[in-house]
Amino acid sequence: MSVETIYKVTLHPFINESIASLKAMTHLTGTSGDAFMDQVDDFRFKGYAVCSEVTGCINGVIMMHHYPETAIAIGNSVCETMFDEKYNHTEMNDELSNALAEWGNTIVGRSTDLLSRHNLEFNFSSPYFVHNFDDMEKYLVGVKEIVTVPITVEGVGRYYFNLLVRDVNFQTSGAKREESSGIANPHSKPLPTSSKILLVDDSAMIRKALKRFLNNLGYENIIEADDGSVAVAMVESEAPDFMFMDVVMGEMNGDEALSKIRANGHNVPVVMLSSVTDNALVKQCEASGVSGFIFKPIQANNGAEIIKSYLKIA
Repeated sequence: MSVETIYKVTLHPFINESIASLKAMTHLTGTSGDAFMDQVDDFRFKGYAVCSEVTGCINGVIMMHHYPETAIAIGNSVCETMFDEKYNHTEMNDELSNALAEWGNTIVGRSTDLLSRHNLEFNFSSPYFVHNFDDMEKYLVGVKEIVTVPITVEGVGRYYFNLLVRDVNFQTSGAKREESSGIANPHSKPLPTSSKILLVDDSAMIRKALKRFLNNLGYENIIEADDGSVAVAMVESEAPDFMFMDVVMGEMNGDEALSKIRANGHNVPVVMLSSVTDNALVKQCEASGVSGFIFKPIQANNGAEIIKSYLKIA
């Protein structure tokens, strides 16, 4: 299969979304270079990667691949945009890893959603991270082709998109990025500032950002959960007045948690958050009774305003 075909069908949405999300979440400017075939035997791990397994009509791995210095610079920029503070970390740490995870989740979520609209029958795993050079060998097992696209970040350096292809079988064309603003809260009565709000997200960075936005709006009674299963239990034990809940999490996704919360007889208002803009998912959550659906990313320049527009009941 030609580089052009694989790139246009599979990588192109990731490249477009990567550059768009780079601008939105870091205020950095990226430009893509030409796609080329990497030699499998000569392929080398550069130090940090966000990966997603691809199954279905393509079997392989999508890899967003950074040199350490580029990963650190982008991670600092994501944090600065999210929290409106200067970040100058010089080494990879948990905070920067969380920032890159959120950036990667947004890119993969939006890109896979766009691809799914074209009936390509792709399946993508949740993004995960590779830090160790020794881990690379297992990803190369069975790989027949590697398509690489360099992305140059102005004033920072480069990162790369790699598609490690084990097998492929599809027929279609590329997808176009679409802007998504979310599904608004239909209610009009503001949530009292004394209310207890539960934040549910497996990203500590997102919980930190949401808590800061809520504090700026006068809400101080904030509790947190890092998984849908924990959220279900906390609704029972803590009786929150309002919830913001991510969709894609580890043990239990937010849509499943929402269904369980409703099955348990709780009518707490829930606003869902996700980088995945799939209409079927939105309708499924709406059927379980949600008070809105926020499409990520949100950051310092618009976060409080967006959150405030969803803090309504009845």
